[in-house]
Amino acid sequence: MPISESKRQRVLVASCILYSEVWHAVSKDRKPLRRQYLEAILPPFVAILRRWRPLLAGIHELTTADGLNPLIVDDRALAADALPIEAALAMISPGWAAAFASPPAAMALAMIAAGAAGGDTTTTSTSTQLRRDPSLLERKTTRLHTFSSFQKPMEVVPSKSAVVPKDKAAAKAAALAAARDLERNAKIGSGRGLSAVAMATSAQRRNASDIERVKRWNFYEAMGTAWIECLQSGDTKSAYYKDFNALCYKFVAVLVASFALARNMQRSEIDRRAQVDVIASHRLSTGIRSWRKLVHRLIETKCLFGPFGDSLCNPERVFWKLDFMESSSRMRRFLRRNYRGSNHLGAAANYEDQNEMNVEEANVISPSNASILAAEAFSTEVQHEDDEHAEENLQIEENQSTLSETAQQAALAEASVGEVTNDQDTAQSPSTAGYVPSELDERIVLELPASMVRPLRVTKGTFQITTRRINFIVDNAECNSTEDDLDASLQNWVQEKDQSWLMSSLHQIYSRRYLLRRSALELFMVDRSNFFFDFGGTEGRRNAYRAIVQARPSHLNNIYLATQKPEQLLKRTQLMERWSRWEISTFEYLMQLNTLAGRSYNDITQYPVFPWILSDYTSKSLDLSDPSSYRDLSKPIGALNVDRLRKFQERYSSFDDPIIPKFHYGSHYSTAGTVLYYLVRVEPFTTLSIQLQGGKFDHADRMFSDIESTWNGVLEDMSDLKELVPELFYLPEVLTNENSIDFGTTQLGEQLDSVRLPPWAENPVDFIHKHRMALESEHVSEHLHEWIDLIFGYRQRGKEAISANNVFFYITYEGTVDIDKISDPVQQRATQDQIAYFGQTPSQLLTVPHLKRLPLKDVLHMQTIFRNPKEVKSYVVPNPERCNLPASAIHASSDSIVIVDINAPSAHVALHKWQPNTPDGQGAPFLFQHGKVLANSTGGSFLRMFKSPSGSASNEWHFPQAIAFPTSGIRSSAVVSITCDKEIITGGHADSSIKLISPEGAKTIETATWHCAPVTCLAVSPDSNYLVTGSQDTTVLLWRIHRKSTTHSSSLSEPSSGSGTPTSTSSSSIANTLADKSRGRRIEGPIHVLRGHLRKIICCCVNSDLGIVASCSHSSDVLLHSIRQGRLIRRLVGMEADVVCLSSEGVLMTWSKSLHALSTFTLNGGLIKMAVLPLTCNISCMEVSVDGQSALLGVNSCSETHGAFDQQSDDTIEDSGLEISSPSICFLDLHTLKVFHTLKLGEGQDITALALNQDNTNLLVSTTDERLLIFTDPALSLKVVDQMLKLGWEGDGLSPLIK
Repeated sequence: MPISESKRQRVLVASCILYSEVWHAVSKDRKPLRRQYLEAILPPFVAILRRWRPLLAGIHELTTADGLNPLIVDDRALAADALPIEAALAMISPGWAAAFASPPAAMALAMIAAGAAGGDTTTTSTSTQLRRDPSLLERKTTRLHTFSSFQKPMEVVPSKSAVVPKDKAAAKAAALAAARDLERNAKIGSGRGLSAVAMATSAQRRNASDIERVKRWNFYEAMGTAWIECLQSGDTKSAYYKDFNALCYKFVAVLVASFALARNMQRSEIDRRAQVDVIASHRLSTGIRSWRKLVHRLIETKCLFGPFGDSLCNPERVFWKLDFMESSSRMRRFLRRNYRGSNHLGAAANYEDQNEMNVEEANVISPSNASILAAEAFSTEVQHEDDEHAEENLQIEENQSTLSETAQQAALAEASVGEVTNDQDTAQSPSTAGYVPSELDERIVLELPASMVRPLRVTKGTFQITTRRINFIVDNAECNSTEDDLDASLQNWVQEKDQSWLMSSLHQIYSRRYLLRRSALELFMVDRSNFFFDFGGTEGRRNAYRAIVQARPSHLNNIYLATQKPEQLLKRTQLMERWSRWEISTFEYLMQLNTLAGRSYNDITQYPVFPWILSDYTSKSLDLSDPSSYRDLSKPIGALNVDRLRKFQERYSSFDDPIIPKFHYGSHYSTAGTVLYYLVRVEPFTTLSIQLQGGKFDHADRMFSDIESTWNGVLEDMSDLKELVPELFYLPEVLTNENSIDFGTTQLGEQLDSVRLPPWAENPVDFIHKHRMALESEHVSEHLHEWIDLIFGYRQRGKEAISANNVFFYITYEGTVDIDKISDPVQQRATQDQIAYFGQTPSQLLTVPHLKRLPLKDVLHMQTIFRNPKEVKSYVVPNPERCNLPASAIHASSDSIVIVDINAPSAHVALHKWQPNTPDGQGAPFLFQHGKVLANSTGGSFLRMFKSPSGSASNEWHFPQAIAFPTSGIRSSAVVSITCDKEIITGGHADSSIKLISPEGAKTIETATWHCAPVTCLAVSPDSNYLVTGSQDTTVLLWRIHRKSTTHSSSLSEPSSGSGTPTSTSSSSIANTLADKSRGRRIEGPIHVLRGHLRKIICCCVNSDLGIVASCSHSSDVLLHSIRQGRLIRRLVGMEADVVCLSSEGVLMTWSKSLHALSTFTLNGGLIKMAVLPLTCNISCMEVSVDGQSALLGVNSCSETHGAFDQQSDDTIEDSGLEISSPSICFLDLHTLKVFHTLKLGEGQDITALALNQDNTNLLVSTTDERLLIFTDPALSLKVVDQMLKLGWEGDGLSPLIK
């Protein structure tokens, strides 16, 4: 049975389209990209090929250039036993591609074009009635049989005689039709329709005559003819034009819809392939970053061995940069190692002059000295960069001339993936628009164009909000650097990474201004990282805010859901009232005001502003009790000098301009230049200062070199009105040249290095400490509200600002300039530059006067034992045999006391009730009730099984005992700690576990095991959110504790991709392994494995507010690790400690038995002080005050001496000896290590444990003679009772007053 030509066309088109799908579903390296899709389409495709193999084999268009046809030869793709994937891979060959790839694509395009032309073509209507004409059908059939694309090579189509017409009319019509056919054939040649299109597009079996006919062929007419031929049916019996047109339109509609669907599928396929490429690139970059991070960890822990291990672990120069990790008071205390750091050689303003002066001397030393110095500089830079980055960088430079542009970009992308930076450096997952990884129920809610604002760069991209995440997708155009320097382009690309954060990690959201336009948002995460986004307009910011609020982030404070107005947020947060009651420090309050008023660390043009506090920078000693030492806070900085103020007032009164309003000061107190002036010695501000100065530092005489001269300039210079930055109150490194940068020389020939300090400051640490003490002093507390009124309050604008001489240039105020209404782009850009560099006034928070702070003497919770130590008296708790003494750990809450005896980990646990600062009527300023013995406790029964019948009187009170199998040789006080929920955590078990024990009955609540050896020490953070354990296996583990009051689902255990608590390289697998096991557990983790020690750990401590873990092992250095990333931040080389503790102010205190010395350090490893104790004394325990300024030492007598102390010859040790007696309790100043009070104990009363209650008004001490001593000020209890009676409260100590 003959095959119709329409069926031949359908078979050909279907085969070509299916082969095209197979071709695009296999990658270039012959790997299936869409396995399930191939398995679905291959069986029907192979069935078509087998069924119509004879037909397709006879089509010369499907023959390869060498005359072979894959349908004729025995091909593996058509084998009966071939699997779909195997058949698909076999079809990806030159033979199959030559047969199917090119002509089908050309014919598809021709059909699309013909469809567009055919739609516009109209059929000529005739008035005559249409009749059936068999000759027309025969002519159409003959025409289709002459279609050359469906003929075999060299095959002649037999001519078919026309049917003899029955009458003259029919013969005449046939003759006219034949004439028209001859005329058309003369015009277009022997080919018709698709044959001409195939000849025009196929590169096979062409000859000169075909090419000539193609040149004469009209494109649109050929497409129209081809379209009609495609629509005609070979077995059509109806020849009516009406039916034929209707059939055409139906086919046109179907084909147009089919092609539209094909185009959509093509777009989807293109998007999918793009996503596959992005994912592959992301995986590659993630792998590179992971390897790089691992190398960094090995370098930091000095565990990188091999030929270059020693040079990488002990480089000649180490560069540092500011880590953006913040504390709860928004202090950024840490400097982290900068592997891409530079000394910025040649950036000094007079570097060329110095080079010319030294060139002769350099030439004398070595003729090729310049090249040697350049080589040394290059090798030093590479040495501090990542290994892979340096090697790939060199390879790119060598092969740059041979790489194409695309290859260069690909190599650049692979080579420039840097370390995970800070804060923002933070293990963040890239994502693409519309791509949501591993979340089936996640959908995109909103996408907006936005810019991420950082101190060094403003990055454009797409701000994307999904149901579970917030994504920022960097614009690809931003990644292509235009700089010629490859290193610079690599460094820029590193910062351009897509970032993603879980919606649950969002904690706060603030509306922000950017260039005086309310178009930005700043997001604060639960891990205290923050990100600044500008949306270009108020509408975009509003939409983004609504989308985030509607997502209902689980940890977003409800305050930010109701309003975004700064003045309303100030009222809702009650910050002013809390500061006036001394519940928060002055520094924290000023930082919160800056945050509410729109000041941000991310926008250098709106950096937080702090006031000048002191005015005495010439005295040899600073008296903080003298009011003359302080600056007048009731006046703006420009009004402190009377003579200069008179000039400002004259300018204000004489200024007259129809457009510009009057002003006192033409410069501002906080600008980008001011911030860089103070922070130029710390990266990344060093680099930013060079960029803003056009590649050079400012002249050395105009840079920050002397605090006294800076203060004098602020008082006298007409254009100098700068206030201070927060770092001058907590970061001493801003005053030192940590990176040894050449800032140039002054006109007097002095080399600019560290900042010259006032005479009353011994060193930068001492200056920062005294500066902070001045900020928190009573004098500043009495007058700070006046300065707040000037900067943030009612005297910022209007008549009050005029009367206070506090009017600045109009462009610094919000609302005076609308950038969007400026049509001229040049003028708009100039206005933006003015706003950026001229300064911006903070948002106004108050329109009424600020509250005054209460006098310190009237605030009861500030009357701690450290403030009035001489009034502290000792009280002995009666019936000490009922107290479970001597104790290894004590915890005092507002209503109970937990005591664990010295038998830990198999310790007895006692829970007593008490009420501090409440007279009992019998002379004691507290109420105390002994805990009851639980006779049915498991531990007690277990103990009585092995107890002798004749027990002493003291053993009649059997407190519940925890069941444990302890390991010998471990100090009991080091392996026990008590949480804020009164639960006990113990270590030292033989099975290397840690146990969570309840205070009632000493029952084991939970057991956690991960160490390979017994735990030798452990510690809990002050807020009981983190636990750190050290072991004999030389590792330190960090765990997260879930409190009783919070459920596990609401905890912060789920880290965000960009800002959560990322796991370290060493613990990423741990987190995955224990993910399921940790669900519903009170002790989660470990979340990090902290390495770097070589022997068993002897002491450790953790502070969640600082984000630091400190630990030490035998004959090893003290190591500081970060909680957030688990990486080693600092190593205190040569310092061995037996006891370590951290204060809330960032001071690390250590006690070393070998040195018999007490030492304090900054978190960046700087030694503050070292004091030597008498050889007859030994420190058994230490406690730090809640304000972080003081400490308590439990000093016992010591019969052993250590010879290591005799070898010390440090000047600090010689001049810092402590004269103390033992046993005693010493009140110590953490900064100076001076004892300002001593509580002496009796002979034989060595201290086993001590503890402070929450408000530091009571001190509990356990002694070896089984006594429990409580030290407190008796007068305070009377004040508390009087205040409680006035307010109608009872009990709970001071906690109701604090609330």
